[in-house]
Amino acid sequence: MSSMVRMEVSEAYVLGLLAEVEPAVPALAQKLTMAQTRATAVDAELAQLLRRLVEANAARETAATRGQKAATALTENNMRVASLHQEIASLKRRSDDIKLEMDRVGPGAIFDRLRRERAKLLVQAEDREAQIKGLRAQVEAVRQDLQAAEAAGGEAQERARAVGVELDRLQEQLPRPDLYESLALHLMARAHCRLFLDRKPEAWVREIQEAVGWVVRLQRDVRAGKYRLDKHSDIVGGRSTATAEAAYAAVATGNPVAARELFLLATDPSLFFHQIFNVFRLWCLGLYLDRRHAELRELLRLHRYALGLRGGYVEAFVGLVRGDGPQVAAGIKAIV
Repeated sequence: MSSMVRMEVSEAYVLGLLAEVEPAVPALAQKLTMAQTRATAVDAELAQLLRRLVEANAARETAATRGQKAATALTENNMRVASLHQEIASLKRRSDDIKLEMDRVGPGAIFDRLRRERAKLLVQAEDREAQIKGLRAQVEAVRQDLQAAEAAGGEAQERARAVGVELDRLQEQLPRPDLYESLALHLMARAHCRLFLDRKPEAWVREIQEAVGWVVRLQRDVRAGKYRLDKHSDIVGGRSTATAEAAYAAVATGNPVAARELFLLATDPSLFFHQIFNVFRLWCLGLYLDRRHAELRELLRLHRYALGLRGGYVEAFVGLVRGDGPQVAAGIKAIV
């Protein structure tokens, strides 16, 4: 009897949840479809602007590299000129000392030897002077190159800024990222409710895969540069709940290829903030699917004392790496 009551309560809860998400799905789908239709008009212009932005940024980086090389060469040449001046001063001091010695000893064999030594020193000083003259010409050429690089960098920066302003205008016409994520999460919720009530796994798989498809599409657009990352940082680096849920849902429906694509699209080694739960679990799955077990073991080691949900993921993936079925089951139990 108690089992029946628990089932009735569970069904009542699921029916209530389904009543909430059922009307939301078509409403969200309609919103997203309309937004995509509007965005189609600016797709070509947006793609062109993105190319121009890439070109401007590349030109800016090239100018910066050129400027750094010129600045380094300028510094090195100036240091060499200063060093040559010191050498000339030293040679002239020695020459003057020898001249004094020549005046002291007067004509003779010693005088002739000193005169030859002094002549060598003066030739060396003249050679240094010639080197300085050549270096000064190089310094002037390098200085002009540096000025040209700075000017080119400034122009590229200005082009990038102007393109950025245009991109902001066009990106405002794109579908909001939260529309993709909200539709995906509502589709998953509806699919789970229907599976619980109807016990039709084939229909569940179809709906889950549709939800995964929306998240993949969003992350492809993000990776293509269509969205400003500083304005949508919540969907970058695997932070988004929808991204992590979609990756695991893809595996659950027998599509690890889609899960791996999401991992590669959404994550970035420079944004590996694994203390964020969604980032952590997405990296766990991605590293496992990529068979990068050494990196996965290190990540799991860092979180080996984690509790709750994170601890469940740690235990499950440790079990997967070890091939320990009971440990995987224990981890999954802790998660659900």
